[in-house]
Amino acid sequence: MTKFIDIQDLLSHIRKEKFTNWIDKVSFIHILLLWVVVVFSFGVIYLYFQNSTTYLNYNIKQTPVTDLKDAIYFSFVTATTTGFGDIVPIGSFKVVAIFEVVFGLLLLAVVTSKLVSIKQDIIIGELYDLTLNEKINSIRSSLLLFRQNIERIITKIEDEIIHKREVKSLHVVISSFEDSLTEILNLLEKSKNSQFIKKLDPVNTQLIFNSILTSFEKFNEFMNIAKVKDIAWMDDLNKNLIEQCIHLTDKLFNELNSSKSLMKEIVADLNSRKTTVITNTNILYHR
Repeated sequence: MTKFIDIQDLLSHIRKEKFTNWIDKVSFIHILLLWVVVVFSFGVIYLYFQNSTTYLNYNIKQTPVTDLKDAIYFSFVTATTTGFGDIVPIGSFKVVAIFEVVFGLLLLAVVTSKLVSIKQDIIIGELYDLTLNEKINSIRSSLLLFRQNIERIITKIEDEIIHKREVKSLHVVISSFEDSLTEILNLLEKSKNSQFIKKLDPVNTQLIFNSILTSFEKFNEFMNIAKVKDIAWMDDLNKNLIEQCIHLTDKLFNELNSSKSLMKEIVADLNSRKTTVITNTNILYHR
C-alpha cells in the first residue's frame, strides 16, 4: 500500500525547523556555491529556451545571443543588478530576468549577512566558552563543597561533638547535592537538544562524572559512620532527597552512555563505579 505524506506532520516539521534556523545551519561556502549554480542555471535557460519571440539580443549587433558564455555573462550582470546594457532580454525573458534579479539579490543578501556574522560568531563563541567554563567550574565547586560539608560532619561524629541541629539541617547539605546533579543534567540535555549550544568536552565530562561518584562515595562513608555511631539522621525528607539524587544520577549516566563523548573503556569504568556506589547507597540508607 502506498504511504502518503501527512500534510499536518509536514507543516508541523516546517514550523519546528524555522527558516532562520536553516539559514544558520548553511555555511557561507554552500550559499556562495548555490548563488553560482543559480547564475549558471539561468544562463543555460537564456540560451537553450529561446525562440523567435523570446531571446537575448546583442544591443550593438542587433543579433540573438548564441554563445553560452555570453548567456552566463548576462545572467551574472543581471543577478548582480549591474546591467551594462550590451545584452538585453527580449519577450518572456524580461520576466525571467526580473525573477533572477529578485532571487540573486536575496542570495547576495544572505551571503553578505554570513560575511558579517563570521566575526560575530567568533566573539559570541569566545563569550560562550567563558560562560560554559564558569558554569562547569561552579558545578565542580558545588560538588567539592558538598564533600567538604560531609567530611566536616563525619569528623564531628567521630569526635562525638556533633550537635542535634546539625543533624536536623543535614537535608540542606543533601539538597545542594541534588541541585548540582540537576544543573549537570540540564547542561547535558541543552547541549544535546540544541545545535547552538556546545557539548561538554571529554575532559570536563570525565571530571564531572568522577566528581559525582566521589561525592556519592563520601556520602556513603557518612552513612556508614552514622550507622556505627547510632546517629538518627534519616527522615522522610532526607530519604526523598537521596532517592532523587539516585534517580538524577541514573539519568545522567543514560545521557553519558548515549552521547559517546568518552572512550568506551572510560565509560565502562565510570559505569562500574556507579553500579557499586549506587548499590552501596541503597544498602546503607535502607538498612
